[in-house]
Amino acid sequence: MLNWKLEVPRTVPTDDKRQALSRDEARARAGLVAFPARGGGPHLDRIGLEPEIFPIRRSRDGRPAGRLPLRGGSTPGVLEIVDDLASSSPEVGSRQGGPVGPWEYPLGDGGRLTFEPGGQVEHSTTVYLTARNALEGSRLLLAQLRRAFAAHEVVLAAAGIDLWHDVDDVPQQLPFGRYTAQAAYYDRRGTAGRIMMRHTASLQVNLDLGPDGVWQERWLAANLISPLITASFACSPGDGWASSRARAWQELDPSRSGFPPALIDGSTDDPRGQWAGAALSADVMLFRGRDGRWDPGTPGFSFGRWIEEGHPLHGWPTRDDLDYHLTTLFFEVRPRGFLELRAGEQLPDCWRAAQVVLVSSALYDDATRRGLVERMAPHRGRLPELWRRAAQHGVADAELRELAAATWHDAVRGAERLPGDWVGAAGLACAHRFLDELTGRGLMPADHLRELHADNPARSLAWAASEADAG
Repeated sequence: MLNWKLEVPRTVPTDDKRQALSRDEARARAGLVAFPARGGGPHLDRIGLEPEIFPIRRSRDGRPAGRLPLRGGSTPGVLEIVDDLASSSPEVGSRQGGPVGPWEYPLGDGGRLTFEPGGQVEHSTTVYLTARNALEGSRLLLAQLRRAFAAHEVVLAAAGIDLWHDVDDVPQQLPFGRYTAQAAYYDRRGTAGRIMMRHTASLQVNLDLGPDGVWQERWLAANLISPLITASFACSPGDGWASSRARAWQELDPSRSGFPPALIDGSTDDPRGQWAGAALSADVMLFRGRDGRWDPGTPGFSFGRWIEEGHPLHGWPTRDDLDYHLTTLFFEVRPRGFLELRAGEQLPDCWRAAQVVLVSSALYDDATRRGLVERMAPHRGRLPELWRRAAQHGVADAELRELAAATWHDAVRGAERLPGDWVGAAGLACAHRFLDELTGRGLMPADHLRELHADNPARSLAWAASEADAG
């Protein structure tokens, strides 16, 4: 999670979080935690990034030789390699989390390194004032990590899914608390959960809400643009799909992913009401027992039902239970006092800046955002359909290609209008190149990754690892 300063707003009761909730109180609290009351004064347009990446062993002939486990045995694992880096780099702090985890490494600039259940390395950046600085900060840390892992013949592969290994060959590596209960809950729904948890990597872009009159429009725009992000930046090909990662999200639990139903059907235009309704309709993923036990939820048992009926083992939900439930919602856009745009997947160095520049400019430039809403609002009721098609076909879908091309060309012009060299010349050039070489031709990063992989997995791995001779 990004280290964005977020406090429960004072307008939300906090006197005793152990008291049972009423439905009305739960709706009000959920809405205000997501969208706190906006005070006066200046509102900064900041940015944070959360890129994930796969640590993959490589044989002497360049072919993939297994995902590196978090904890090593006779040879170092991910944690031991990062421990060594932390001992020599002033930018990476010592491991926190004790012998059993969960583990994290604080970074000198306020960010942190954490890990996903499949051992993916996640960099939650500090909050930056510009996309240019966010991209540079992320690049510098990634360069340090690459050097540290390369010394052990391990590459850090940037793609939306691990093409090189079967998901069943990558075990759950965070065997405690929330993660075991989460895995058990998803397994009750099917196989998509293990793919998402252990086999995918995202590039999440986090943006400020803005002042009154702006945050409502940014929330709508962020949801409307989500299928275009999936379609344009797809980088997880598999079984004929452009984005296997998006497919996993679509299939693992529809009660907590996708888009809030009230936003789709327009039954209310109040973002707080849209989010609160979605939160109470979402199933309870896990229960936290007072004895430290974590129990998986049962599909079909929503938080709203918990409020109305209670639970035979866990009683009635409290404010603390609601606050935790909100952290288990994974809609395409998650509001938490800022906006988490979750649709993007990890990309190699050559294209990563394009996604960051285009997405952030589309929401932060006023003219681009208004044009986006005007263009996409007629498709609001079709968001689930467009999202599904985006995962299947990307911008090879003619309608999605037309919508994406118009939106991203507006965003490039918007990026040029943002003050203070906000995106930077290199990021702007990358965005132009992406539109010329890919979107404008109905192509996605997934197409190139698929082509290289079919020729030789060593080539696809080298490309994902951003090596100059990858082809």
